[in-house]
Amino acid sequence: MRANGVTLDYQVTGDGEPLLLVAGCGQPAAAWHLSLVPALAAAGYAVATFDNRGVEPSSSPPAPYSVDVMADDALALLDHLGWHQPVRVAGHSLGGWIAETLVLDHPERVRAAALMGSANKPTAWEIAITTVERDLARLDYDLPPLFYATETLRYLPISDIQDSELVSTWLSLLGDVPVWPNPGRLGQYEAALAWSTDPARTTRWPEVHVPTLVLAFEHDVDSPPRYARQAAEAIPGCEYREVAGAGHIGILTHADEVARILVEFFDRA
Repeated sequence: MRANGVTLDYQVTGDGEPLLLVAGCGQPAAAWHLSLVPALAAAGYAVATFDNRGVEPSSSPPAPYSVDVMADDALALLDHLGWHQPVRVAGHSLGGWIAETLVLDHPERVRAAALMGSANKPTAWEIAITTVERDLARLDYDLPPLFYATETLRYLPISDIQDSELVSTWLSLLGDVPVWPNPGRLGQYEAALAWSTDPARTTRWPEVHVPTLVLAFEHDVDSPPRYARQAAEAIPGCEYREVAGAGHIGILTHADEVARILVEFFDRA
């Protein structure tokens, strides 16, 4: 589909109540189909996934991007699908920020929302690493693929990083993945950094008035659980859940548990 000047690649799996999954920074929508989509579809949901602007095969317009613009892309997809009534939305990381924007600015379109690995006051680490990633993208110079693969190790619990066999397997799987090209890489990192450094955004949590779940991961360095709990406490009526033993990409490494929590939450909404 084409809207807002971009072409968005999407897929709908299953039948039933509509549910939109919003991917994180640089995350291909295909990852949802390796993790959550089968269980959510089996639970009776029509699950829509899409590649955000900046991630192939969706188009990558020139930077800058913003979370607001990417939320508009998600709304355009809902319109394209004919999902005009409130829908359930789950977003991870940057996708959680997009989902949060939908909840705050377009509550009439959201029946319930799950914010996964995303709801937190910005940490010094989060700002620093995103600044580095943004600046590397600005240089438009591709470092060896092993660098980018190694950088993703931060998404794993520290106990996993200390496991040489696991790390070797991880790097062998990711070490040959093509480098995420510009302008999509720069656009998404600029959007993420602008969101992380906006002091006003966390003051809006009390404005949320749709059923909301904040889902945290025990060893998440990007969205630490203690900050996620603070966000949940600031959101009226928010439910807080935490996946033990998981890092930032718990949606992949602990997919069964994440899917179970989402189904329980969305079935009540």
